[in-house]
Amino acid sequence: MRNDLKLLPWEICSEADGWNDEFLESVFFLGNGRMGVRGYLPFEPDLRPTQQGLFLAGIFGEIKDGITDFVNLPSPICETLLLNGVPAVLASSIHRTLDLKSASFHADFTLAAGDTRADVRYTRFFPKELPALLMQRFEIRVQNDVEVEMRSGINFSSCNSPIPDDQVKENTELVQLAPLQFVTDNGNLFSCTFETVGTGLRIEQEVQFHAPEFTQGIVQNSGAEVTCPLTAHAVAGQTLVLEKLVCIRTSRDADERIAAAPGDLSFHALWGAHTAAWSHTWQNCDRTLPDEELQIGLRYSMFQLMASCAAHDPTVSIGARGLTHARYKGCYFWDTDLFMLPFFLKNDKTAAKNLCLYRANALDAARDHAKKMNAAGARYPWMAALDGSEQCETWDIGCSEVHITADVAYALGEYCRETGDEEFYLHKAAPVFIETARFWASRYTWNRAHTQADLMFCKGPDEYCGITRNNLFTNVMVQHNLELAIDAAKALQGKPAYLDLGLSEEEIASWQTLHDAIIWPHDPDSGHLAQDETFHLLEPVDIATLKPDLGASYHHVCFDRLQRYKVVKQADVLLLMTRLPELFTKEEKMQAWNDFEPLCLHDSTLSFASHALFALQNGLREKGIEYLRKALLLDLRDLMNNTGKEGLHLAGMGEGWQAACLL
Repeated sequence: MRNDLKLLPWEICSEADGWNDEFLESVFFLGNGRMGVRGYLPFEPDLRPTQQGLFLAGIFGEIKDGITDFVNLPSPICETLLLNGVPAVLASSIHRTLDLKSASFHADFTLAAGDTRADVRYTRFFPKELPALLMQRFEIRVQNDVEVEMRSGINFSSCNSPIPDDQVKENTELVQLAPLQFVTDNGNLFSCTFETVGTGLRIEQEVQFHAPEFTQGIVQNSGAEVTCPLTAHAVAGQTLVLEKLVCIRTSRDADERIAAAPGDLSFHALWGAHTAAWSHTWQNCDRTLPDEELQIGLRYSMFQLMASCAAHDPTVSIGARGLTHARYKGCYFWDTDLFMLPFFLKNDKTAAKNLCLYRANALDAARDHAKKMNAAGARYPWMAALDGSEQCETWDIGCSEVHITADVAYALGEYCRETGDEEFYLHKAAPVFIETARFWASRYTWNRAHTQADLMFCKGPDEYCGITRNNLFTNVMVQHNLELAIDAAKALQGKPAYLDLGLSEEEIASWQTLHDAIIWPHDPDSGHLAQDETFHLLEPVDIATLKPDLGASYHHVCFDRLQRYKVVKQADVLLLMTRLPELFTKEEKMQAWNDFEPLCLHDSTLSFASHALFALQNGLREKGIEYLRKALLLDLRDLMNNTGKEGLHLAGMGEGWQAACLL
């Protein structure tokens, strides 16, 4: 747990010694949705190629046949300062500020070479309406008469940090870019072009300087970086200003604003347009909470959701860690569909539509995935990336967490319900509803009397339950999926799509039959709704014995043992009741809270926020605020002890926003 951040209404601040702090680098992440950079700083003396992260939505490289990883791009935050020819080193603490109102990052520190010192004010931002650009500004105030040399450029030693985990089988491979293709030098700018391995995506980084007080030298390629020397003579008390504009384009850009003529590229022009755009955004989405700590936590959550969402690009989604880290190979989970999408549905309809289009446009990949699983229709993968194919390499999780398919249908249904977008409904959502219904029809097992349909070999959101049968969350979400499909099929009657999809009245009737045959499991002793049909057989345990520290229990207890305890990793039944509350009585909801809340280990960062949402939906205000505080401060206080090494937890932020809306 960390308590060293200063939380102000619109700012996150830190005063720390030394360059390297992974926690601060996660917390001070800055982005514009299309691309973003972790909060590392220029002038660092040590190369940390796996930690100094710059990520761009949709840029994946292949690490093995059919398996990709999120590419850590070459870093344009690459500077060395020489004072009288001597490399300067850090000579003070570093004051960092993340300004949420203006979506900008600032750092103040002092560099020294012998008795010669320079105070540095560093600023960076990603212009909101020009998603290809990164602007950096250096204000260097010298305390002595001195010859100043700034070597600035692009370092391309970056590569991914492989993290073994339960869902990425022995992810020990590094994904790097192909060697530098070429360097061009044209006056005050130069560019480098790279290519991803396997996927063949090209990335061009162009660097342009505005530094009238400096003399610009010849661009140099050392093999590990490309830099340009800039020199100036300064007198004591003088402040030198250097602006460094980086433009990043790729071969897969889908946002039309990337190719648009940017106009005035000066710092002040870009800054003015950028802050005006963010002011408009905050006017439309800001929420005021009575608690100051919750207020900054909520604003930070909203900002980071927007900073990791490529709102104008329907070919990408939001990874579990957004653009803040390559954890889980940058893949897209149900996190986006159930936990992040609601924020955009209320605050950015364009972003919401494009997130849904990513799923709808991946329908063919979902069909292929169903075929590989010897099923009909379309089954969405547990982990998706560039082409919508399954990226999960562990057979039990990848195969058993089938609820993802119903989650996608639910999300598209919520978009249609919220927006009334008839064209999207008929041409994009309806085929998804129908093909996923076909998957479910092939996935359930009928009993001998053909009166009950059972979902075998499944896991719900609670990944500690083991492989079970008839998970309540999944079963009820499937019923909802089938209802969406039946309504969509009826809406398509008389239209060409009805025949194109091969629909018939008999098939539609069979979905209703399946719907009615799906069971809601109940505990045989209490009669209460059960998480699944085997949960009551699990071994009771004092959950305190499984949580020796802030980390997840599976770091201390092997999965084989953990999955035989009567514990819950995260909200499961309670999560279901927040998504389809109208299906459950008040009594059923309170029974579920009393049954499952005491058993929850909260080993997922999704769990605090889901419990907060349930509690606030059901009048448990005190408990709701307690959980909400944990949810909104989870990263700012590092409550799970993994923010630094794994990045920010975007889904928890989205769910926390939903809960906060009820205050």
